[in-house]
Amino acid sequence: MDERPKVRAIDIMPVQVNGQPHFVVRDPLGLTERVLLLTAPAAMLVSLMDGTRTLREVQVDFWRQTGVLVMSDQIEALVRQLDECLLLDNERFQDALEQAKRAYRAEAVRPAALAGSVYPDDAEALRAMLDSFFVAPDGPGKPDGIRYERPLRAIVVPHIDLQRGGVTYAWAYRDLAEAPLPSLFVILGIAHQPTEHLFAATTKDFATPLGIARTDQEFLTTLAKRCPFDLFADEFAHRQEHSVELQVIWLQHLFGQVRIVPILCAGFENLLPAGQSPMTLSEVAGFVEALRATLREFGEPVTFIVSVDLSHVGLRFGDRQPVTAQTLRWLQTQDRRFLQLVADGDAEGSIALLQREGNARRVDAYPAVYVALKVLGETKGLIRHYGQSVEGRGESVVTFGAVTLP
Repeated sequence: MDERPKVRAIDIMPVQVNGQPHFVVRDPLGLTERVLLLTAPAAMLVSLMDGTRTLREVQVDFWRQTGVLVMSDQIEALVRQLDECLLLDNERFQDALEQAKRAYRAEAVRPAALAGSVYPDDAEALRAMLDSFFVAPDGPGKPDGIRYERPLRAIVVPHIDLQRGGVTYAWAYRDLAEAPLPSLFVILGIAHQPTEHLFAATTKDFATPLGIARTDQEFLTTLAKRCPFDLFADEFAHRQEHSVELQVIWLQHLFGQVRIVPILCAGFENLLPAGQSPMTLSEVAGFVEALRATLREFGEPVTFIVSVDLSHVGLRFGDRQPVTAQTLRWLQTQDRRFLQLVADGDAEGSIALLQREGNARRVDAYPAVYVALKVLGETKGLIRHYGQSVEGRGESVVTFGAVTLP
């Protein structure tokens, strides 16, 4: 047993069981499908397992904070459960991770990670589901001919699960469907797991129930040569990541065979002193310049799909209080300010807004949005839709929006 157990990055969600607070813990990397259901005291014990404490010190610190003495054998049993679920950062986890990486590299294509769970694994059922969002009571209606003169420069669209955000997706994708088809879609998603670098690409094609979306390997190879870092060092991050996959199924549904460039963007707010532009970060500036140059050399019409959600607030995300009606009103005001800056093409202004508030709303959109706006240059668009998804009985909320940049 690990002398100083360290819990790695995990997915943890508060739930109610028989009226009592519990926490569901999952492996975000998908190395195991096992799920743990923890009581509130067990979750607190887990939070103390950060690699700095022995089991005895975990026991003592828990007692100091709660006045409750947990027996050593109970703590050891919890550690064994975490280990069996590969939730500890130890040799067993590292071995499983390396095995998964080797298996992923050997795959001819990236298999669909969400089919059969987040969306149907049957093509006909999936198409029916996507169509339903266009004709929902607050939907935009089905696409109806071509009304734009040229391909859109970009759409900003959610990556929240379809049941919660499908209508907002539809508002952006109707505009995309009513514009001429570009030669290539550059999909900028968000890396929801830690990465070595700020940007991660994969050359793998994407398999879904609707077929195979072809990744433009030549474009990516050219882009990677211009980057001042290894663009493929974190390719494994694509294996379970949803922010690209959920856009691929919409593109396939509307256009059939498409060419894509899938790129994940990691957060960088912790690397920036207050008030400083992200372009002072070498990887951000280097990637923006590399992407600009590659697009110029490509020379064909390209549309950016910026796959992002907005605020993440409430108990699930570490806040001490559940969400109130006042919270939701405040979020809508602040989110719409951010979206308007995006629609105005103001990359620096969008970052400055979040910096002023210390990103208290935990907006995860900014890396992909910032890069897209810096690459696109001067642009002007429209906010097409805004949504909020409240979880449970108001424990937490995720917000999202749709912006079209013609």
